Amino acid sequence: MKKIKLLYDIEQLLMSAGRETGICRVSLEVLKRISKQKEYEVYPIVTTKKGVDPVKYLEDKGLGYLVPNIVRMPYLKKTTQKYNLYKKAYCYFLTQKYFHEYMKQLRQYDEYLSLFSPISPIIYKSQIKTRMFIHDLIPLIMPETCSPGFVKKYRSWIKQVKADEVICVSDATKIDFFKFRPDYINKNTKVVYLAADSKFKPSKSNAIKEKYHIPTQKYFLAVSDHNPRKNFIHILNSFVKFLNQIEAKDISLVFAGPKGRHYEKLQEKIQNYPEYANKIICTGFVADSDMPALYSEATAFLYPSLYEGFGLPVLEAMQCGTPVITCHNSSLPEVGGDVALYVPETDAKKMAHVMGDLYSNPSKRQELSLKGLQRAQQFTWDKTTQQIFDLK
Repeated sequence: MKKIKLLYDIEQLLMSAGRETGICRVSLEVLKRISKQKEYEVYPIVTTKKGVDPVKYLEDKGLGYLVPNIVRMPYLKKTTQKYNLYKKAYCYFLTQKYFHEYMKQLRQYDEYLSLFSPISPIIYKSQIKTRMFIHDLIPLIMPETCSPGFVKKYRSWIKQVKADEVICVSDATKIDFFKFRPDYINKNTKVVYLAADSKFKPSKSNAIKEKYHIPTQKYFLAVSDHNPRKNFIHILNSFVKFLNQIEAKDISLVFAGPKGRHYEKLQEKIQNYPEYANKIICTGFVADSDMPALYSEATAFLYPSLYEGFGLPVLEAMQCGTPVITCHNSSLPEVGGDVALYVPETDAKKMAHVMGDLYSNPSKRQELSLKGLQRAQQFTWDKTTQQIFDLK
């Protein structure tokens, strides 16, 4: 049987090496699996001069067997950048300069997959089947949470989509995508759920609290950067109401994640509660290897996000056996199912009540932990890969 020659865009992996985002984890996990499928012959394509060396990256990730298949088209990414007059002119120049050279290379392959980056018009003009992921529409749904420059860039990307198949990571994301690209309603669009890394599993660590200066036996955990969309101020207010309702001296609130550009706003709010300052911990960056233990030791994971394309942290927490409190919006119910506890996005009193109920009820925490572990088993990278490529 003739193998399908797949160009697999690794631009995002090379650009984010060492500081991998959720999208990078998706790209890497799918790459690992599709490269082992007998139906496919995978060719990692490098579309930019930026980022780490692809040879070293693939070798470091245990994918050295793909090094001989690396395809280099270092100006391809720049032919997608059309979000201002200068970029449009430069894009046109590069397209004209490299069109015939790249088209000649592209004729050797059958399919092209982009897990994140926009696809070049040069590829669209070739005969290659194109698949493209849409992870979320955050810059268009909630532009106030992104920089104006990125909003403009993302709007341009969405307008440029011409892929043969668009893959959305949730039904909620597909609905949002249709709002901005109604022409795709009757085209080949499908939903493929993601999965969590296998390292996320119940993990005990006596040292994790000491390492991140958590002063109490128990803690509520919130994870991510300090983007307003993650609703960290609401989490803080809910925790304070919880403490005012229940005399709980053995529990803290832990904000885990890099200190982004909105970090100072959270700190200002924390200063409004000096009596609880020693119970509110901001860890800063947390090593990936520490996250399973940090999830597992938590009394509950708090994720009242205002919008998520998929909500991978909810799945990571469930896979670690940690009860989840989240919101019934966007994709979050698709991940949490009937296992997560749902609260309104802005009702601190209600969230404090649910936190208090979990804190005071060990048997309920145990029940939710077991249900979460069972639900998490429904999401696997093997299933994700099979559904992307329609494998049997």
